[in-house]
Amino acid sequence: MLPKLIAILGPTASGKTALGILIAKLVGGEVISVDSRMVYRNMNVGTAKPEGEWKTGEIEIGGRIDQMFGARKQFFVEDVPHWGIDLVDPDQDYSVAQFKEYAEKKIAEIVKRKHVPILVGGTGLWLSAVIDNLDLSSTPSDEKLRAELEEKSMGDLFHEYKTLDPIGAELIDRDNKRRVVRALEVTLLTGKPFSQLQTRGVSKYDVLQIGLSVDRDVLYERINDRVDEMIAKGLVNEVRGLNEKYGCQIESMTGIGYRQVCEFLNRTPSPHRGEGGGGVVRLKDAIEEIKKDTRHYAKRQMTWFKRDERIEWVTDPKKAIVLAEAFLK
Repeated sequence: MLPKLIAILGPTASGKTALGILIAKLVGGEVISVDSRMVYRNMNVGTAKPEGEWKTGEIEIGGRIDQMFGARKQFFVEDVPHWGIDLVDPDQDYSVAQFKEYAEKKIAEIVKRKHVPILVGGTGLWLSAVIDNLDLSSTPSDEKLRAELEEKSMGDLFHEYKTLDPIGAELIDRDNKRRVVRALEVTLLTGKPFSQLQTRGVSKYDVLQIGLSVDRDVLYERINDRVDEMIAKGLVNEVRGLNEKYGCQIESMTGIGYRQVCEFLNRTPSPHRGEGGGGVVRLKDAIEEIKKDTRHYAKRQMTWFKRDERIEWVTDPKKAIVLAEAFLK
């Protein structure tokens, strides 16, 4: 019998974190964050990292007291163990292949503790890598070609990629130069669209995927409110400190929120922005850009998830709880 795991997914600001914690408390679960930005240390405000604490000792899960981690510190949110958070420093690379290996190890440990692994996040490719056991070893690479591509502007790169892989262009983060370069590199080397090269392997898990569906106007309002909250919590100071230590050219700083505030702080056009033209100068402009780009990102997330007919879409957390409890019987 395959190990059972639950995946909570959906667009940004849809309520995934809260639902994941709620279900974890009810079924005796541990959360694995599936977010390509939360893996970075000291990037907290701009990634909407859940507020928790690193601690040791006994904890209660599903009505049972466990001494799970001994003297080793573990991140807890509302007494629910969370994995996949603060794995590397902002200037370190972290790939989907690394996450797949990490997540599979943690799932095995959670199952061994007789708890339920709960994947929570909106990074679609990372979720699919685990759920569908994607073969990530067969994509070729060419350092010379990659170097040539990296010399091109973001606008030129995206235009070329969109021509060769229009479906992939709808899903990719068009402002993340590293990802566009990699997708274009693989497409050029194989002669096939990058979006069609993610081969599924034999399933390792019995998975229930629960998708949170939120009315678009409501979701956009939540996104706007979240961005305003990030600013109030000190996003500008967070980015300023990271900029002083690492600079704004590292891959982790190309994420939404960090990229726009970097433009504001440095008063120069972002090298990652494509045909859009000039850079952001005023903080007000930066905030509006963050909101706009986050809305576009949420749309891309839904485009990705809507392709998967296995997802059980819900609008009410109560329905999600019913699905989870029935699945685990």
